[in-house]
Amino acid sequence: MKQKHILWLAAFMAAMPTITIAQTADLGELNVTSSRVQSPSIQSSKSITIISRGEIEASHATNVADLFKGQAGITVRDTSGTGAKAIIDLGGYGDSAASNKVVLIDGRRVSSPDLSEADWTQIPLDQIERIEILHGAGSVLYGDGAVGGVINIITRIPESGGQIMLGAGSFGSQSGKARIGADAGTVRLEGNFSGEKTDGYRDNSKFERYDAGARFEADLGESLMWYGSGNHHTDRFGLPGGLTQAQVAANPKQTLKPDEYGSSTDDFINSGLLINAGPVELDLPASFHRRDTLAHFGGLFPFNATSTLRTISLRPKMTLTHDHGAISSQLIMGADIDKVKGTVAGLDARRNRSGYYAQLTASDSDGNYVVSGGLRSEKVNDALNSGSSSVSNRLNAYDIGTSIALGAVRLRLNHNSSIRFPRLDERTEWLPPTFAASFRTDLLPQTGKHYNAALRYEAETAWLEVSYQHAKLKNEIYLDPTVGFFGTNSNYVDPTLHRLITVAGFWHAHDLAQVSANYTLVRATFQGGAFSGNRIPGVPQNRIGMNLKSDWSEGFATTLHATYVGSQHLINDQLNTRPQVKSYFLLDAAAAYRWQGVEVFVRLDNLTNKKYISTGVVSPAGAFGLYPAATLSARGGVSYNF
Repeated sequence: MKQKHILWLAAFMAAMPTITIAQTADLGELNVTSSRVQSPSIQSSKSITIISRGEIEASHATNVADLFKGQAGITVRDTSGTGAKAIIDLGGYGDSAASNKVVLIDGRRVSSPDLSEADWTQIPLDQIERIEILHGAGSVLYGDGAVGGVINIITRIPESGGQIMLGAGSFGSQSGKARIGADAGTVRLEGNFSGEKTDGYRDNSKFERYDAGARFEADLGESLMWYGSGNHHTDRFGLPGGLTQAQVAANPKQTLKPDEYGSSTDDFINSGLLINAGPVELDLPASFHRRDTLAHFGGLFPFNATSTLRTISLRPKMTLTHDHGAISSQLIMGADIDKVKGTVAGLDARRNRSGYYAQLTASDSDGNYVVSGGLRSEKVNDALNSGSSSVSNRLNAYDIGTSIALGAVRLRLNHNSSIRFPRLDERTEWLPPTFAASFRTDLLPQTGKHYNAALRYEAETAWLEVSYQHAKLKNEIYLDPTVGFFGTNSNYVDPTLHRLITVAGFWHAHDLAQVSANYTLVRATFQGGAFSGNRIPGVPQNRIGMNLKSDWSEGFATTLHATYVGSQHLINDQLNTRPQVKSYFLLDAAAAYRWQGVEVFVRLDNLTNKKYISTGVVSPAGAFGLYPAATLSARGGVSYNF
């Protein structure tokens, strides 16, 4: 480890004896994403959505991507229909959505240093305690890529007992999973295995995946805990590709690429020590992540696109709390250090990332008045071909905000900056006539200025929140399909503007009427140049989500979920001259009955049998690539908890 990393850790230890303990009032729902430590959600200066364990169980969704459909501020683009390679757009970023958010599992970054999206199938739903969604940039605490927001998947603490589940459904789908845990007081263990396979809605959209994982916690003393987890994931999937409008009309299930496929293997080990010394908490995690991917493409010149990445990460963090009488304060200091080696598109690649951050939060004892401020400095060094070509960039970020209680209404205000460095494969291009790989050193990092405001009303059985996000980006990175044979990644010369208005609410009117609903209005536009005033492709302007949960008896419950997604321009249609992807409305339902540890469930997706396009692209020559989504499908199963 470099000397400066050691000095940073030494600073943690030097500060430990100087702080006195704080007493925290019970301020309601807690989250860890808004501050990287467990804290009341009302103290956050940005909006937070939490998908609880109860909501996950009631949905009987197939995978994590299904849970995001209809959530406020989120669009799901699924080109396969299986959820495995779904793109989750948090904040309205279109084709670059995968690179403009950070995805975490228990605080461990799973967002890849290349352009690939997080694999939403590698964490079985029964392992998830909750999902926290931070709306708005979080670059101070999470660094590179936390532009539209942060998604943090929190897994369950090991406990005694277990579960076995078997399921089957449309398109030849089969699934099964098993989990067993033990709690011996000072030691808690859990292991799990799950598998899934389906033929998919379209030809050549088969999908098969298997996961096995384990987690433990061991109390080594009153103030010391050792924890660890690991997981092995493998999958294989078809790549059906896009269709023209005429081909969709003739047969939306067909494929023009029956021999194209992909596969991936993903392994991680994470372990650390948690030291709780009264007012000081020190968390010292380290992890190793290995990801291998392959995509086979046919045609006149078939080829394999492969990627092999190995990542070692250190994430030391210290939290200092202090009670000044009527005022409480919390200082969080930490570092994110990643060393990535491997191959991208067959080329040797390396990335060294080091980010250092600090955030101070102060509040009154009741949490009615909260202010926060933070800073981050992050450096990324990328190299290809064993260092023969390299480039380094350093960026800084800041974040200031407040959360104020005005009776039953909570006001949130925030201003911050965001940073995004080019991905490893964004720096690689193949230009004619030789198509030799070259390394882009001229691609600039993306920066942004963000403003957030929200009003939230809380009652005993209901809440309502209205929020506004304003993000102006400089040097936004995108794929320019008009340059070169494969296109090339470039920076927009002129700024882009991403604005969101979200209205969301919940009302527990009765056990038979637990209603949640949200509406999101997005204006993502170019601010100057040839595209001035045009909408950014792949971003629907209007989205609506509604959910009705009914508890009919002690063991029987149903849910009804509705999603509306407005029209959107095709990916690569910056001129906004091509026909748009049409809007669509979906209705899903689930029902479950529980009795003495046994649960029987059924879920129906797309009840109205709607034929629709999930997403689409257009080439410079005007050729369309439309991706039809699945029509009516059913899935059912039985589980036993012991």
